[in-house]
Amino acid sequence: MKKSILMLTATAALFFTACNQQPGTEAVLKDETQRHEIMEAIANDHEMMMEMHETMMNSEHGKMMMMENKDMMKMMMGNNKMMQQMMQENPEMRQGMMQNMMQMAEGDSTMQKKMASMMAKHKGMMKNMMKQMHQKGMMSNECMQSCMKRMDGMDMGDGMMNGEGKMDGMQEKEDSHENHH
Repeated sequence: MKKSILMLTATAALFFTACNQQPGTEAVLKDETQRHEIMEAIANDHEMMMEMHETMMNSEHGKMMMMENKDMMKMMMGNNKMMQQMMQENPEMRQGMMQNMMQMAEGDSTMQKKMASMMAKHKGMMKNMMKQMHQKGMMSNECMQSCMKRMDGMDMGDGMMNGEGKMDGMQEKEDSHENHH
């Protein structure tokens, strides 16, 4: 009798323990309804969506999937407000994208020229870059001041360079950039 009561108690304990176990992640994700509900909850919650995006960007597979999805990339790149918000909220992503762009440009002279042309249209960026170059010892103070002075008098709409390696407004040899070095 004692054995029967002990067996019955052990069986009941196992039964109640088994009933209270939470399903594992794999089990939940295998259930199509639960998986869909989870994805909907993430997609409809800004904070969770940003966390999901960060998780995807930290995963090689996630990055590849995002890059391969041309429609998503077009939508992200075409939506300046969204890109700006993503860049501000995720400095690591911003740094990574800029680093990737610089690495791609290093091996592509056409991309280098396009980037230089785009940057030359922004006086503030050019001045900041020259200040940093001066601080790092890459540009003398005289050169920086001369370039900034010339830049102030130029129409930056088409950039600073005229396509011949000379700054706009410098046609003569004695008026070249090298002249003040």
